[in-house]
Amino acid sequence: MAVKSKGKWSEAGVPHKGWTCDDVEDLGDDRRICEMCRTQEIRYVHYMSHREYDQVLACGCDCAGHMEGNLTRADKRDHAMRNASARRQNFPNLKSWKRSRNGNSTIVKAGKRVTVFKNGETFKFVVNHPLLPDGKFGRKSFETEREAKLAAFDAGIWLEQNLSKFLE
Repeated sequence: MAVKSKGKWSEAGVPHKGWTCDDVEDLGDDRRICEMCRTQEIRYVHYMSHREYDQVLACGCDCAGHMEGNLTRADKRDHAMRNASARRQNFPNLKSWKRSRNGNSTIVKAGKRVTVFKNGETFKFVVNHPLLPDGKFGRKSFETEREAKLAAFDAGIWLEQNLSKFLE
């Protein structure tokens, strides 16, 4: 009788405890297989590192929780990613989007003003924060206003996490 593989859990030299979560990512419609158990299909990836293992593993919530020895912490990260994903999907459709005098879509959310504007045949965005007088312009152009709004949402999250770099 063949024994079913348990992925890296059954490999010699792979630590089972003491891992740290470095980042969490929502893959959206893309899915991948957990690199620890090699069975679970995952959308929300927990990137796990260990001082005695030279690879960062992309793992699902359950494996990540067991690896760091804290199922609750992994579940909270996973839940936060699910909530952020839902907020992101709803962002372009919020009723608080208005049209500026110039005809641009604009919204004030969490202390930041987001403006999406036409740039030739494409759309771009800028995120203004009270501490950044010139705002943060997106580099890419988007085919639709919705795509630009989604990218602006992501930029707003990134800006929140990295604001201190701009203030130095």
